[in-house]
Parts: sequence; C-alpha cells; structure tokens
Amino acid sequence: MSPPRLADRFLNWFCAPHLREEVLGDLHERYALRVEQLGEARARRRYWWDVVAYVRPEFIKRQPDLFPSPTNTTMLFNYLKVAYRNLINNKVFSAINVTGLALGIACSIMLFLFVLDELNYDTFTTKANQTYRLYVHSLINGKESNSSKTAAQAGNVLVRHFPEVLTSTRIGYFGDHDLRYGDKVFRETKIYTADSTYFDVFSLPFLYGNPATALKNPNTIVLTETMARKYFDDQNPVGQSFIVDGKQSYKITGVMKDFPDKSHFRCDFLLSMSTYPEVNQQNWLEANYSTYVVLKDGIAPDRIEQKMKRLILEYIGPQVQKALGVPIESFLAKGNAYEYRLQPLSSIYLHSKRQYAIDPNSEWSGVRIGDSAYLYIFLAVAFFMLLIAVINFINLSTARSESRAKEVGIRKTIGSNRAKLIGQFITESVLLTGLAVLIALLIVTLLLPGFNEIAGRHLQLALFSNAYRIPALFAFILLVGMLAGSYPAFFLSSFQPIDVLKSGVKKRKSSLRSFLVVTQFSIAIVLILGMIIIRSQLQYIQQKNLGFTKEHILSIDNAAVLGNKLGAFKAELLQNSAVLAASNTSQLFTTGIPGSAYLFGNHSGTDPISFQFLDVDQDFVETFGVQLTSGRFFEKGRIADSTAVVINEAALKECKTKNVLNLELTKVDVEDIPKTYKIVGVVKDFNYESLHRGVRPLLFHLRPVQQASSILHIRIRPNATQKAIDHIESTWRKFEKAEQCQYSFLDESLGRLYDEEQKTSLIATIFSFLSILIACMGLFGLAIFVTEQRTKEIGIRKVLGASISEILFLLSKQFITWVMIAMLIASPIAWYAMNQWLQNFAYRTDISWWMFVGAGTLAIGVALCTVSFHSIKAALMNPVKSLRSE
Repeated sequence: MSPPRLADRFLNWFCAPHLREEVLGDLHERYALRVEQLGEARARRRYWWDVVAYVRPEFIKRQPDLFPSPTNTTMLFNYLKVAYRNLINNKVFSAINVTGLALGIACSIMLFLFVLDELNYDTFTTKANQTYRLYVHSLINGKESNSSKTAAQAGNVLVRHFPEVLTSTRIGYFGDHDLRYGDKVFRETKIYTADSTYFDVFSLPFLYGNPATALKNPNTIVLTETMARKYFDDQNPVGQSFIVDGKQSYKITGVMKDFPDKSHFRCDFLLSMSTYPEVNQQNWLEANYSTYVVLKDGIAPDRIEQKMKRLILEYIGPQVQKALGVPIESFLAKGNAYEYRLQPLSSIYLHSKRQYAIDPNSEWSGVRIGDSAYLYIFLAVAFFMLLIAVINFINLSTARSESRAKEVGIRKTIGSNRAKLIGQFITESVLLTGLAVLIALLIVTLLLPGFNEIAGRHLQLALFSNAYRIPALFAFILLVGMLAGSYPAFFLSSFQPIDVLKSGVKKRKSSLRSFLVVTQFSIAIVLILGMIIIRSQLQYIQQKNLGFTKEHILSIDNAAVLGNKLGAFKAELLQNSAVLAASNTSQLFTTGIPGSAYLFGNHSGTDPISFQFLDVDQDFVETFGVQLTSGRFFEKGRIADSTAVVINEAALKECKTKNVLNLELTKVDVEDIPKTYKIVGVVKDFNYESLHRGVRPLLFHLRPVQQASSILHIRIRPNATQKAIDHIESTWRKFEKAEQCQYSFLDESLGRLYDEEQKTSLIATIFSFLSILIACMGLFGLAIFVTEQRTKEIGIRKVLGASISEILFLLSKQFITWVMIAMLIASPIAWYAMNQWLQNFAYRTDISWWMFVGAGTLAIGVALCTVSFHSIKAALMNPVKSLRSE
C-alpha cells in the first residue's frame, strides 16, 4: 500500500525542490519497512510524524515570515516601535480610539459578568443535571395555568412506581415562628420544612451533624451557619434545643453552610417534615408543596412525563369524581387538562416566567426568580456597545488613511510587500486594543462596586481565580484587535505607490464610513428609545389607579405574633384619632395568594371556576377604600356572614350572569363535606397583585386568617403619620414585649414589586448615555478629520464671501444626515423590541410619537454639539493662514 497522498502533497509544497526526490525516497523506504513490522494503520500514522520531522527545518527556510526567527523578531520590534510612534504623533486620534474602545470593552465586561452570574444558578449541587422540579399544568374552562406546588404524596409515588426516579424531596411552609434559646427570642420568617431526603437532592455541606439523618426524626431542626452564630456565637449547637412558639421543643441536629448566592431557593432554618401529620394526606387536589426528583443519569424527562399521565388517572381520577361528581374522563373530554410535568433545576431561576409560564403566585417567598428577557437585553447591549467602539476604531483608522498614504507608498517602494504592511497595521490595532483593555480593566475595577449596588449582585472580576481567564483575555485582545484592524489594514495596504507618491490618495465617497456611523448611531438611538419607554412604563405603573387608596396605609407584617390578642390590639389602635381604620387580612400584593376551584349555581362538575381567595374582616372596604358595585360587604354581628362571600367583577364575569346576589358557590373539596357559600356582594376590580398580570377572579371569606401570613393594615390620617406610628409602637409594646413591631408603608411595598424594572431602567439609562458618548467620540474624531481635510476649501469660500453660518451648515450637514438616517432605521427596531418587553405587563403605557421625536432630537442635538466645536473653529479661522501655502 502506498503512503498517504495528502502527506506527500504537503511535503512537495513545503520542501525545497532540490531535496524532494531524496526526502521522498527515504520516507517511502521507511514506510514500507514499518508496514511489515507494525501494520498499515500504525505505519500511516508514523509516516505523518516522519513528514513533519523532515518538513519543519525546510519550512522555516521557505516561510521565514511565519516563524519568530531573529530577523522576524527584529521586524516585530520594529512594528511595535512604529506603532508606538504613530500613537504618540496622533495624540487626539489615539486618545479617542483608546478611550472609546476602553469604555466599550469595560461596559461589555460588566454586562458579560452579569450574564454569566445569571447563568450560574443552581450549579452547586452534584446532581444538578439530573434534578427536576414537579409542576402542575392545568387547563380549566379555557384558562391555562402552571403551578410549582404539588400534592403531598407526588414525589413518593413517583419513586415507588418508576425505577428511573432515584429519590425525591419536598419543601413546605407553615408560617413564621418564634424561636427561643435562653434569653434570645426572634421571630423567624425564613423557616421551611423539608423531608429527610433533602440533602440527598441538594448538596449543602454541613459544619456540624450528619446530613443523612439530620431531618429524619420529628421535632428536629437544621439551621444555617449565619443563624448558628446569631443564637450560639461560635459554639457547636448540635444537641441543643429551640422552644418554638413557646410550646414545642425542637432539637438541633445539624448546622449547614449558608445557601449559595446562586441558589433559586434560600432559607435560614429547615424543620423536619415528619413533625407535621398533615404532610401525609392523600388529597391530590390540595397542592401545597414544592417537590423535586432526581432521575437516573441519561433518563429523558419527557419519558417520565408520559408515564405520569397514567398516574393522574389512577390517583387523581377517583378524587376528581368525588369532588366534581363526574368521571375524570368526562372532565378531560370537555377540553380540560390536569398534568404533572418536570422542569429542569437549572431552568427554575431564569425560565420559570417565560418558557414554563409558572404562576409566580405559586412560588415561595424564599424563591428567587429571574427573567431571561433581561438576560438577552443585557447580552445584546454588551455586544452592541462593543460594536460601537470597534466601529469608532475602523472609522478613525480609515479616515487617517490619506495622511498615511505616502508612508505606504515609501514602504512599498523600498521593498515591503503587502503582507508586511498588513502585519504593521494589525500590530498597531492589537497594541491599541491591548492598551484599551488595560484601561478597561481599571475602569471595571473602579466602577464594578457601583454596578453591583445598582444591579443587586456581587460580581467580581477575579482575573486570577480561573486558569483560563488570562489566556482568554489575551485571545480577546487578539480577536478584537484583528477584527477592528482588518479593514484598515487591507484598505491601507492596497494603495499603489506610484499613485500615492505622485498625487496622494484620490478622494472618494466613503460608503463604508457612512454605513458605520449610521450603524453606531442606530444602536445608540435604539438604546435611548428603550430607556425612554422603560421609564415611561415605570411612571405609568406608579401613577395608575389600582382601584383602592394605597396612600397612608401602614402594614404590620408580623401581626400573627399577637395571636388571640389581635382583636384587642386593633380596638385600642382605633381609639387614637390618628388611626382612621384597620383591617386584618391574609397576604396581599405579593406572591402566595391561594386559590381554589368552585362550582357556581347548578353548573356541572366539568365546569369548575378557579378563584383566588382572601381571609378578611368586616373593616376591609373602609380601610382600603374599595368600592362596592352591588350588594353589601360583611357586617358586624351577622352570624350568617360566616358562610357568605363577596366577589370581584372579574369573578362576576366568570359566573356568566349579571345578577349573582344570593346565589351560591360550592368549593371543590375531596376530604370534607363540600362547603357552599352565598354571594352577598360584588366589589369593583382592584389590583391585588402586581401589574404584570390582570385582575383575576377573587372572593373574600369573613373569617380569622387561616393562611401562613396574617397582616394588619392600618389607615392613618393624613398629616398625622408620626403621631400614628408613635401610638402603634406604644400600643404594640403593651401587647407584645418579646418581639418588635415590624411594619412598612403599603405604597413602598407596592413599589418593590417592580424592583427588577427599576434596576433595568437605571442600567438602561446609564448604558444609553455611555453608548451615545462612545458614538459621539467617533463623531468628534471624524469632525477633526473633515475640518482638517477641508481647511483650504473653507478658506476659499470665506474669501469668496461665505458667512460663518453657511460654513457651519456645510460642515455639519453630512453628520446630521447620518443621524437622521440612523433615526429612521432605529425607530421600527426599537418599537418592536420594546413592544415585546411591554407584553410582560397586563397594564402598559402607549408607545407615543413624542418618544421617537424626543430620541431623534436628543441624538441630533448631541451630534451637533459634538461637531460644532471644530466646525466653529474652522469657520472662524483666518483664510490667510489656510491659503498661505498656496
């Protein structure tokens, strides 16, 4: 068999002609001998090594430009020296290039750090790629919903039925608790329950105790390192006990490290799930737990989802028939759906909102949920800001081509080829990029703490924390330098020496320069428009009428600690003239508002209606200023109101009748006898959730708060805020001495619902300003070039009688044209992008024409200010000086 032909061709191309026959003969003899000794496959591999061994010295002789021989090292040093001189001799252009590129790179680095931080959630656990969260997908009467809460037995049933499921665990929440150790008493809110298998699913290191058994027994508790220091300083607390709510004793069985920052779920305490007997209930329609499962490696989740459909019929079917009075097959045949699905652990933080459309109302308060839309926005902004900076470099480099034309001609005349000229200009570009990167790193170091405060992150540059970061930085310098310098290098090296030495570079229209300026201003205007629309939406949210009076309401978040003393506390508050009204309710204006299915009137069991519900007292309407549209609200002393409900207008629409007063709603329930409630009133719709979603059907129950959170809302007389607060605090101390009163103003709490949008608005404003700054730096450099290029033309025009205003218009019209074209391009792009973003809100502002006019006016004004300095300077110049050399 003959040796590899490709290897022979490789050798023929590189080897010196007078050595080819001798080298090939020697190599072929060796190959034939190795075929006999080693076999053909190994001989062919060894043949390649022989070829490389022969070719390498010849290759160095044949292609000296590609290897750092002493001659080439000197050439590289000469490249650097010439590049350095060019930078020094053109200080303004160099400063603009370096500063613009540095700003663009610094902004991109910070935004890329933000993106990497967002992508790094829930990677701390060893089985992250095999871990999934169960969620419920339902479609009832055309209303689709996805909930992260599941039935108590869901995980155990999957482990029992499917060998592909290795283990499962649950998280539950039963409200706030008072923890007492010695003389230390605190009201803890971040306290959840978990199964004994929790640490089999989530790899959280323990400081003390055994994670395998820590939550196995009832009345045991595991706390984080921070909480251990809070109660026990630096002592080992394992074996000690907490007194919970002044009643039960919980034994401390472990201390774990604090949850990682990049965990979608965080808490301070975990109680053993086996403490609570209700976790063993078999009601599959009561979904109160977050369930996680670990699949065997390589098992596809859709395979398990298909199998779970059988379980739905087996376990949920009988309960649906008992609750609705119809077989589950009839319920599904009506177009309804009820399914269990799997969500990858890695997608919970970023993709719960959009990809899985999971109702944020079903998430725990300890769950952190991001938004992939903002990730894509910041990634695009990072890329485009870097693009603007690179465009500046290309523009200014090509603009200076005329001044370096004679240099190119002389170099070519004395023997320099095009490859060497390209090498020279690429070296200058890489040197400039390297300098810009150094300055950018300094900028990032200085500004990153401020950016962290704005974005609510703990980003770190940490160049030396990873072995790949420094090499990646050098690769980035080479990549950006070569990309930014490639066009100028090829453009400048293409000049013919006879042309440039005889008459210079012929002036021609620079279509590429126009295109690049229009591109960078289009990007800047898109960012400006985005900033204007985001700020307009936030202002709209703050000013929208929510259907109730949100001002002057103070909310006591830990009212549950008062227990049965809450009524007396409320009565004493009302004795002060600064307090107008007070109402005790379950949780409002946040995630966690519960819901249930009801049957209205004589509707069939195949037509249940889903309602959210609140526990309230008789003073709700007076406290919040909600309006009644028909009927009445609950009244004091009416015993029958305990079985009455009040609904909102959205619920009225679901009932599909105009008059619902005195008609009945029956709660769909499996375990208890179905409860029927009489509708006694209808209230006008008000926004009891964030404006990201519309008003959902809601009903009110008159009863003590049965949910985990009990809040007392107090309406304060205007201009008597401090008096009311003093009275509330003094009254609180009479009823509760161990724990301080924790309160907040409702309008401030509502504002926090839009923290992510506020952060995005601020970041968008900052980077919009920086993008227009970088673009204007390029315009500034081009203005210098244009005015220098047209100095003699300006002098002649002034001699012939041109006014200063005419010269200003002459020099500025090209720049203004570029910006106006950019505005025409940017407007539809910005409209589409921001219209998509506004879909996140059920209530949104209109994208008005004045926003586009304002953005265009701003861009043109900034461009005029940028170029006016040199335009005015050129217009005022004495024509004698500019024409003296003629």
